Amino acid sequence: MKRYLTFWNVVGVVVLLLGLLVFFYSSPNRHSAVVNLPQNVELPEEPQEVELRLYFAKPDASAFLVERRTVMLEPGESVYQRALDELVKGPGRTGAPLVPEGTPAPTVFVRDRVAYVDLPGAYAQLGYGTTGETLLVYGMAYTLLDLKPIEEVRYLLEGEPAVTLGHLSLVEPVRRRR
Repeated sequence: MKRYLTFWNVVGVVVLLLGLLVFFYSSPNRHSAVVNLPQNVELPEEPQEVELRLYFAKPDASAFLVERRTVMLEPGESVYQRALDELVKGPGRTGAPLVPEGTPAPTVFVRDRVAYVDLPGAYAQLGYGTTGETLLVYGMAYTLLDLKPIEEVRYLLEGEPAVTLGHLSLVEPVRRRR
């Protein structure tokens, strides 16, 4: 019968346990990357008319077309969320929509001067090329950056920090030009 409790087996198990202990306590990713985003934005208490500047793609996808749209905010409605809702509805006249019809609007959270855009999982499945992703990401960002006091826009994908939608890096925020 073989002996399993030899000196070298015990040393091996101890080294393995120490290695696992060091790994788990030194790993920077041992905590969840979920961002808790309560809003600290005052919402209107009565209906309010607001003019939005919405950034849609030109039909040839070469640049943006800015469409001004006046909307009535209901009491308690966020201007930032409404702006992205209107953007997802599509352009009123010329221009190309940024997302296909029926795609859900992202959720917007605002903390200090940062807008966090939480994209639904459908956005990762759009299959856009680099140009389409650039127009989508920057169209949303420019629309939000036109609203005060937003100074930068960060992207989440289903509540987790987004790295990419396929081609374009979303690690760094989109900031207001100075």
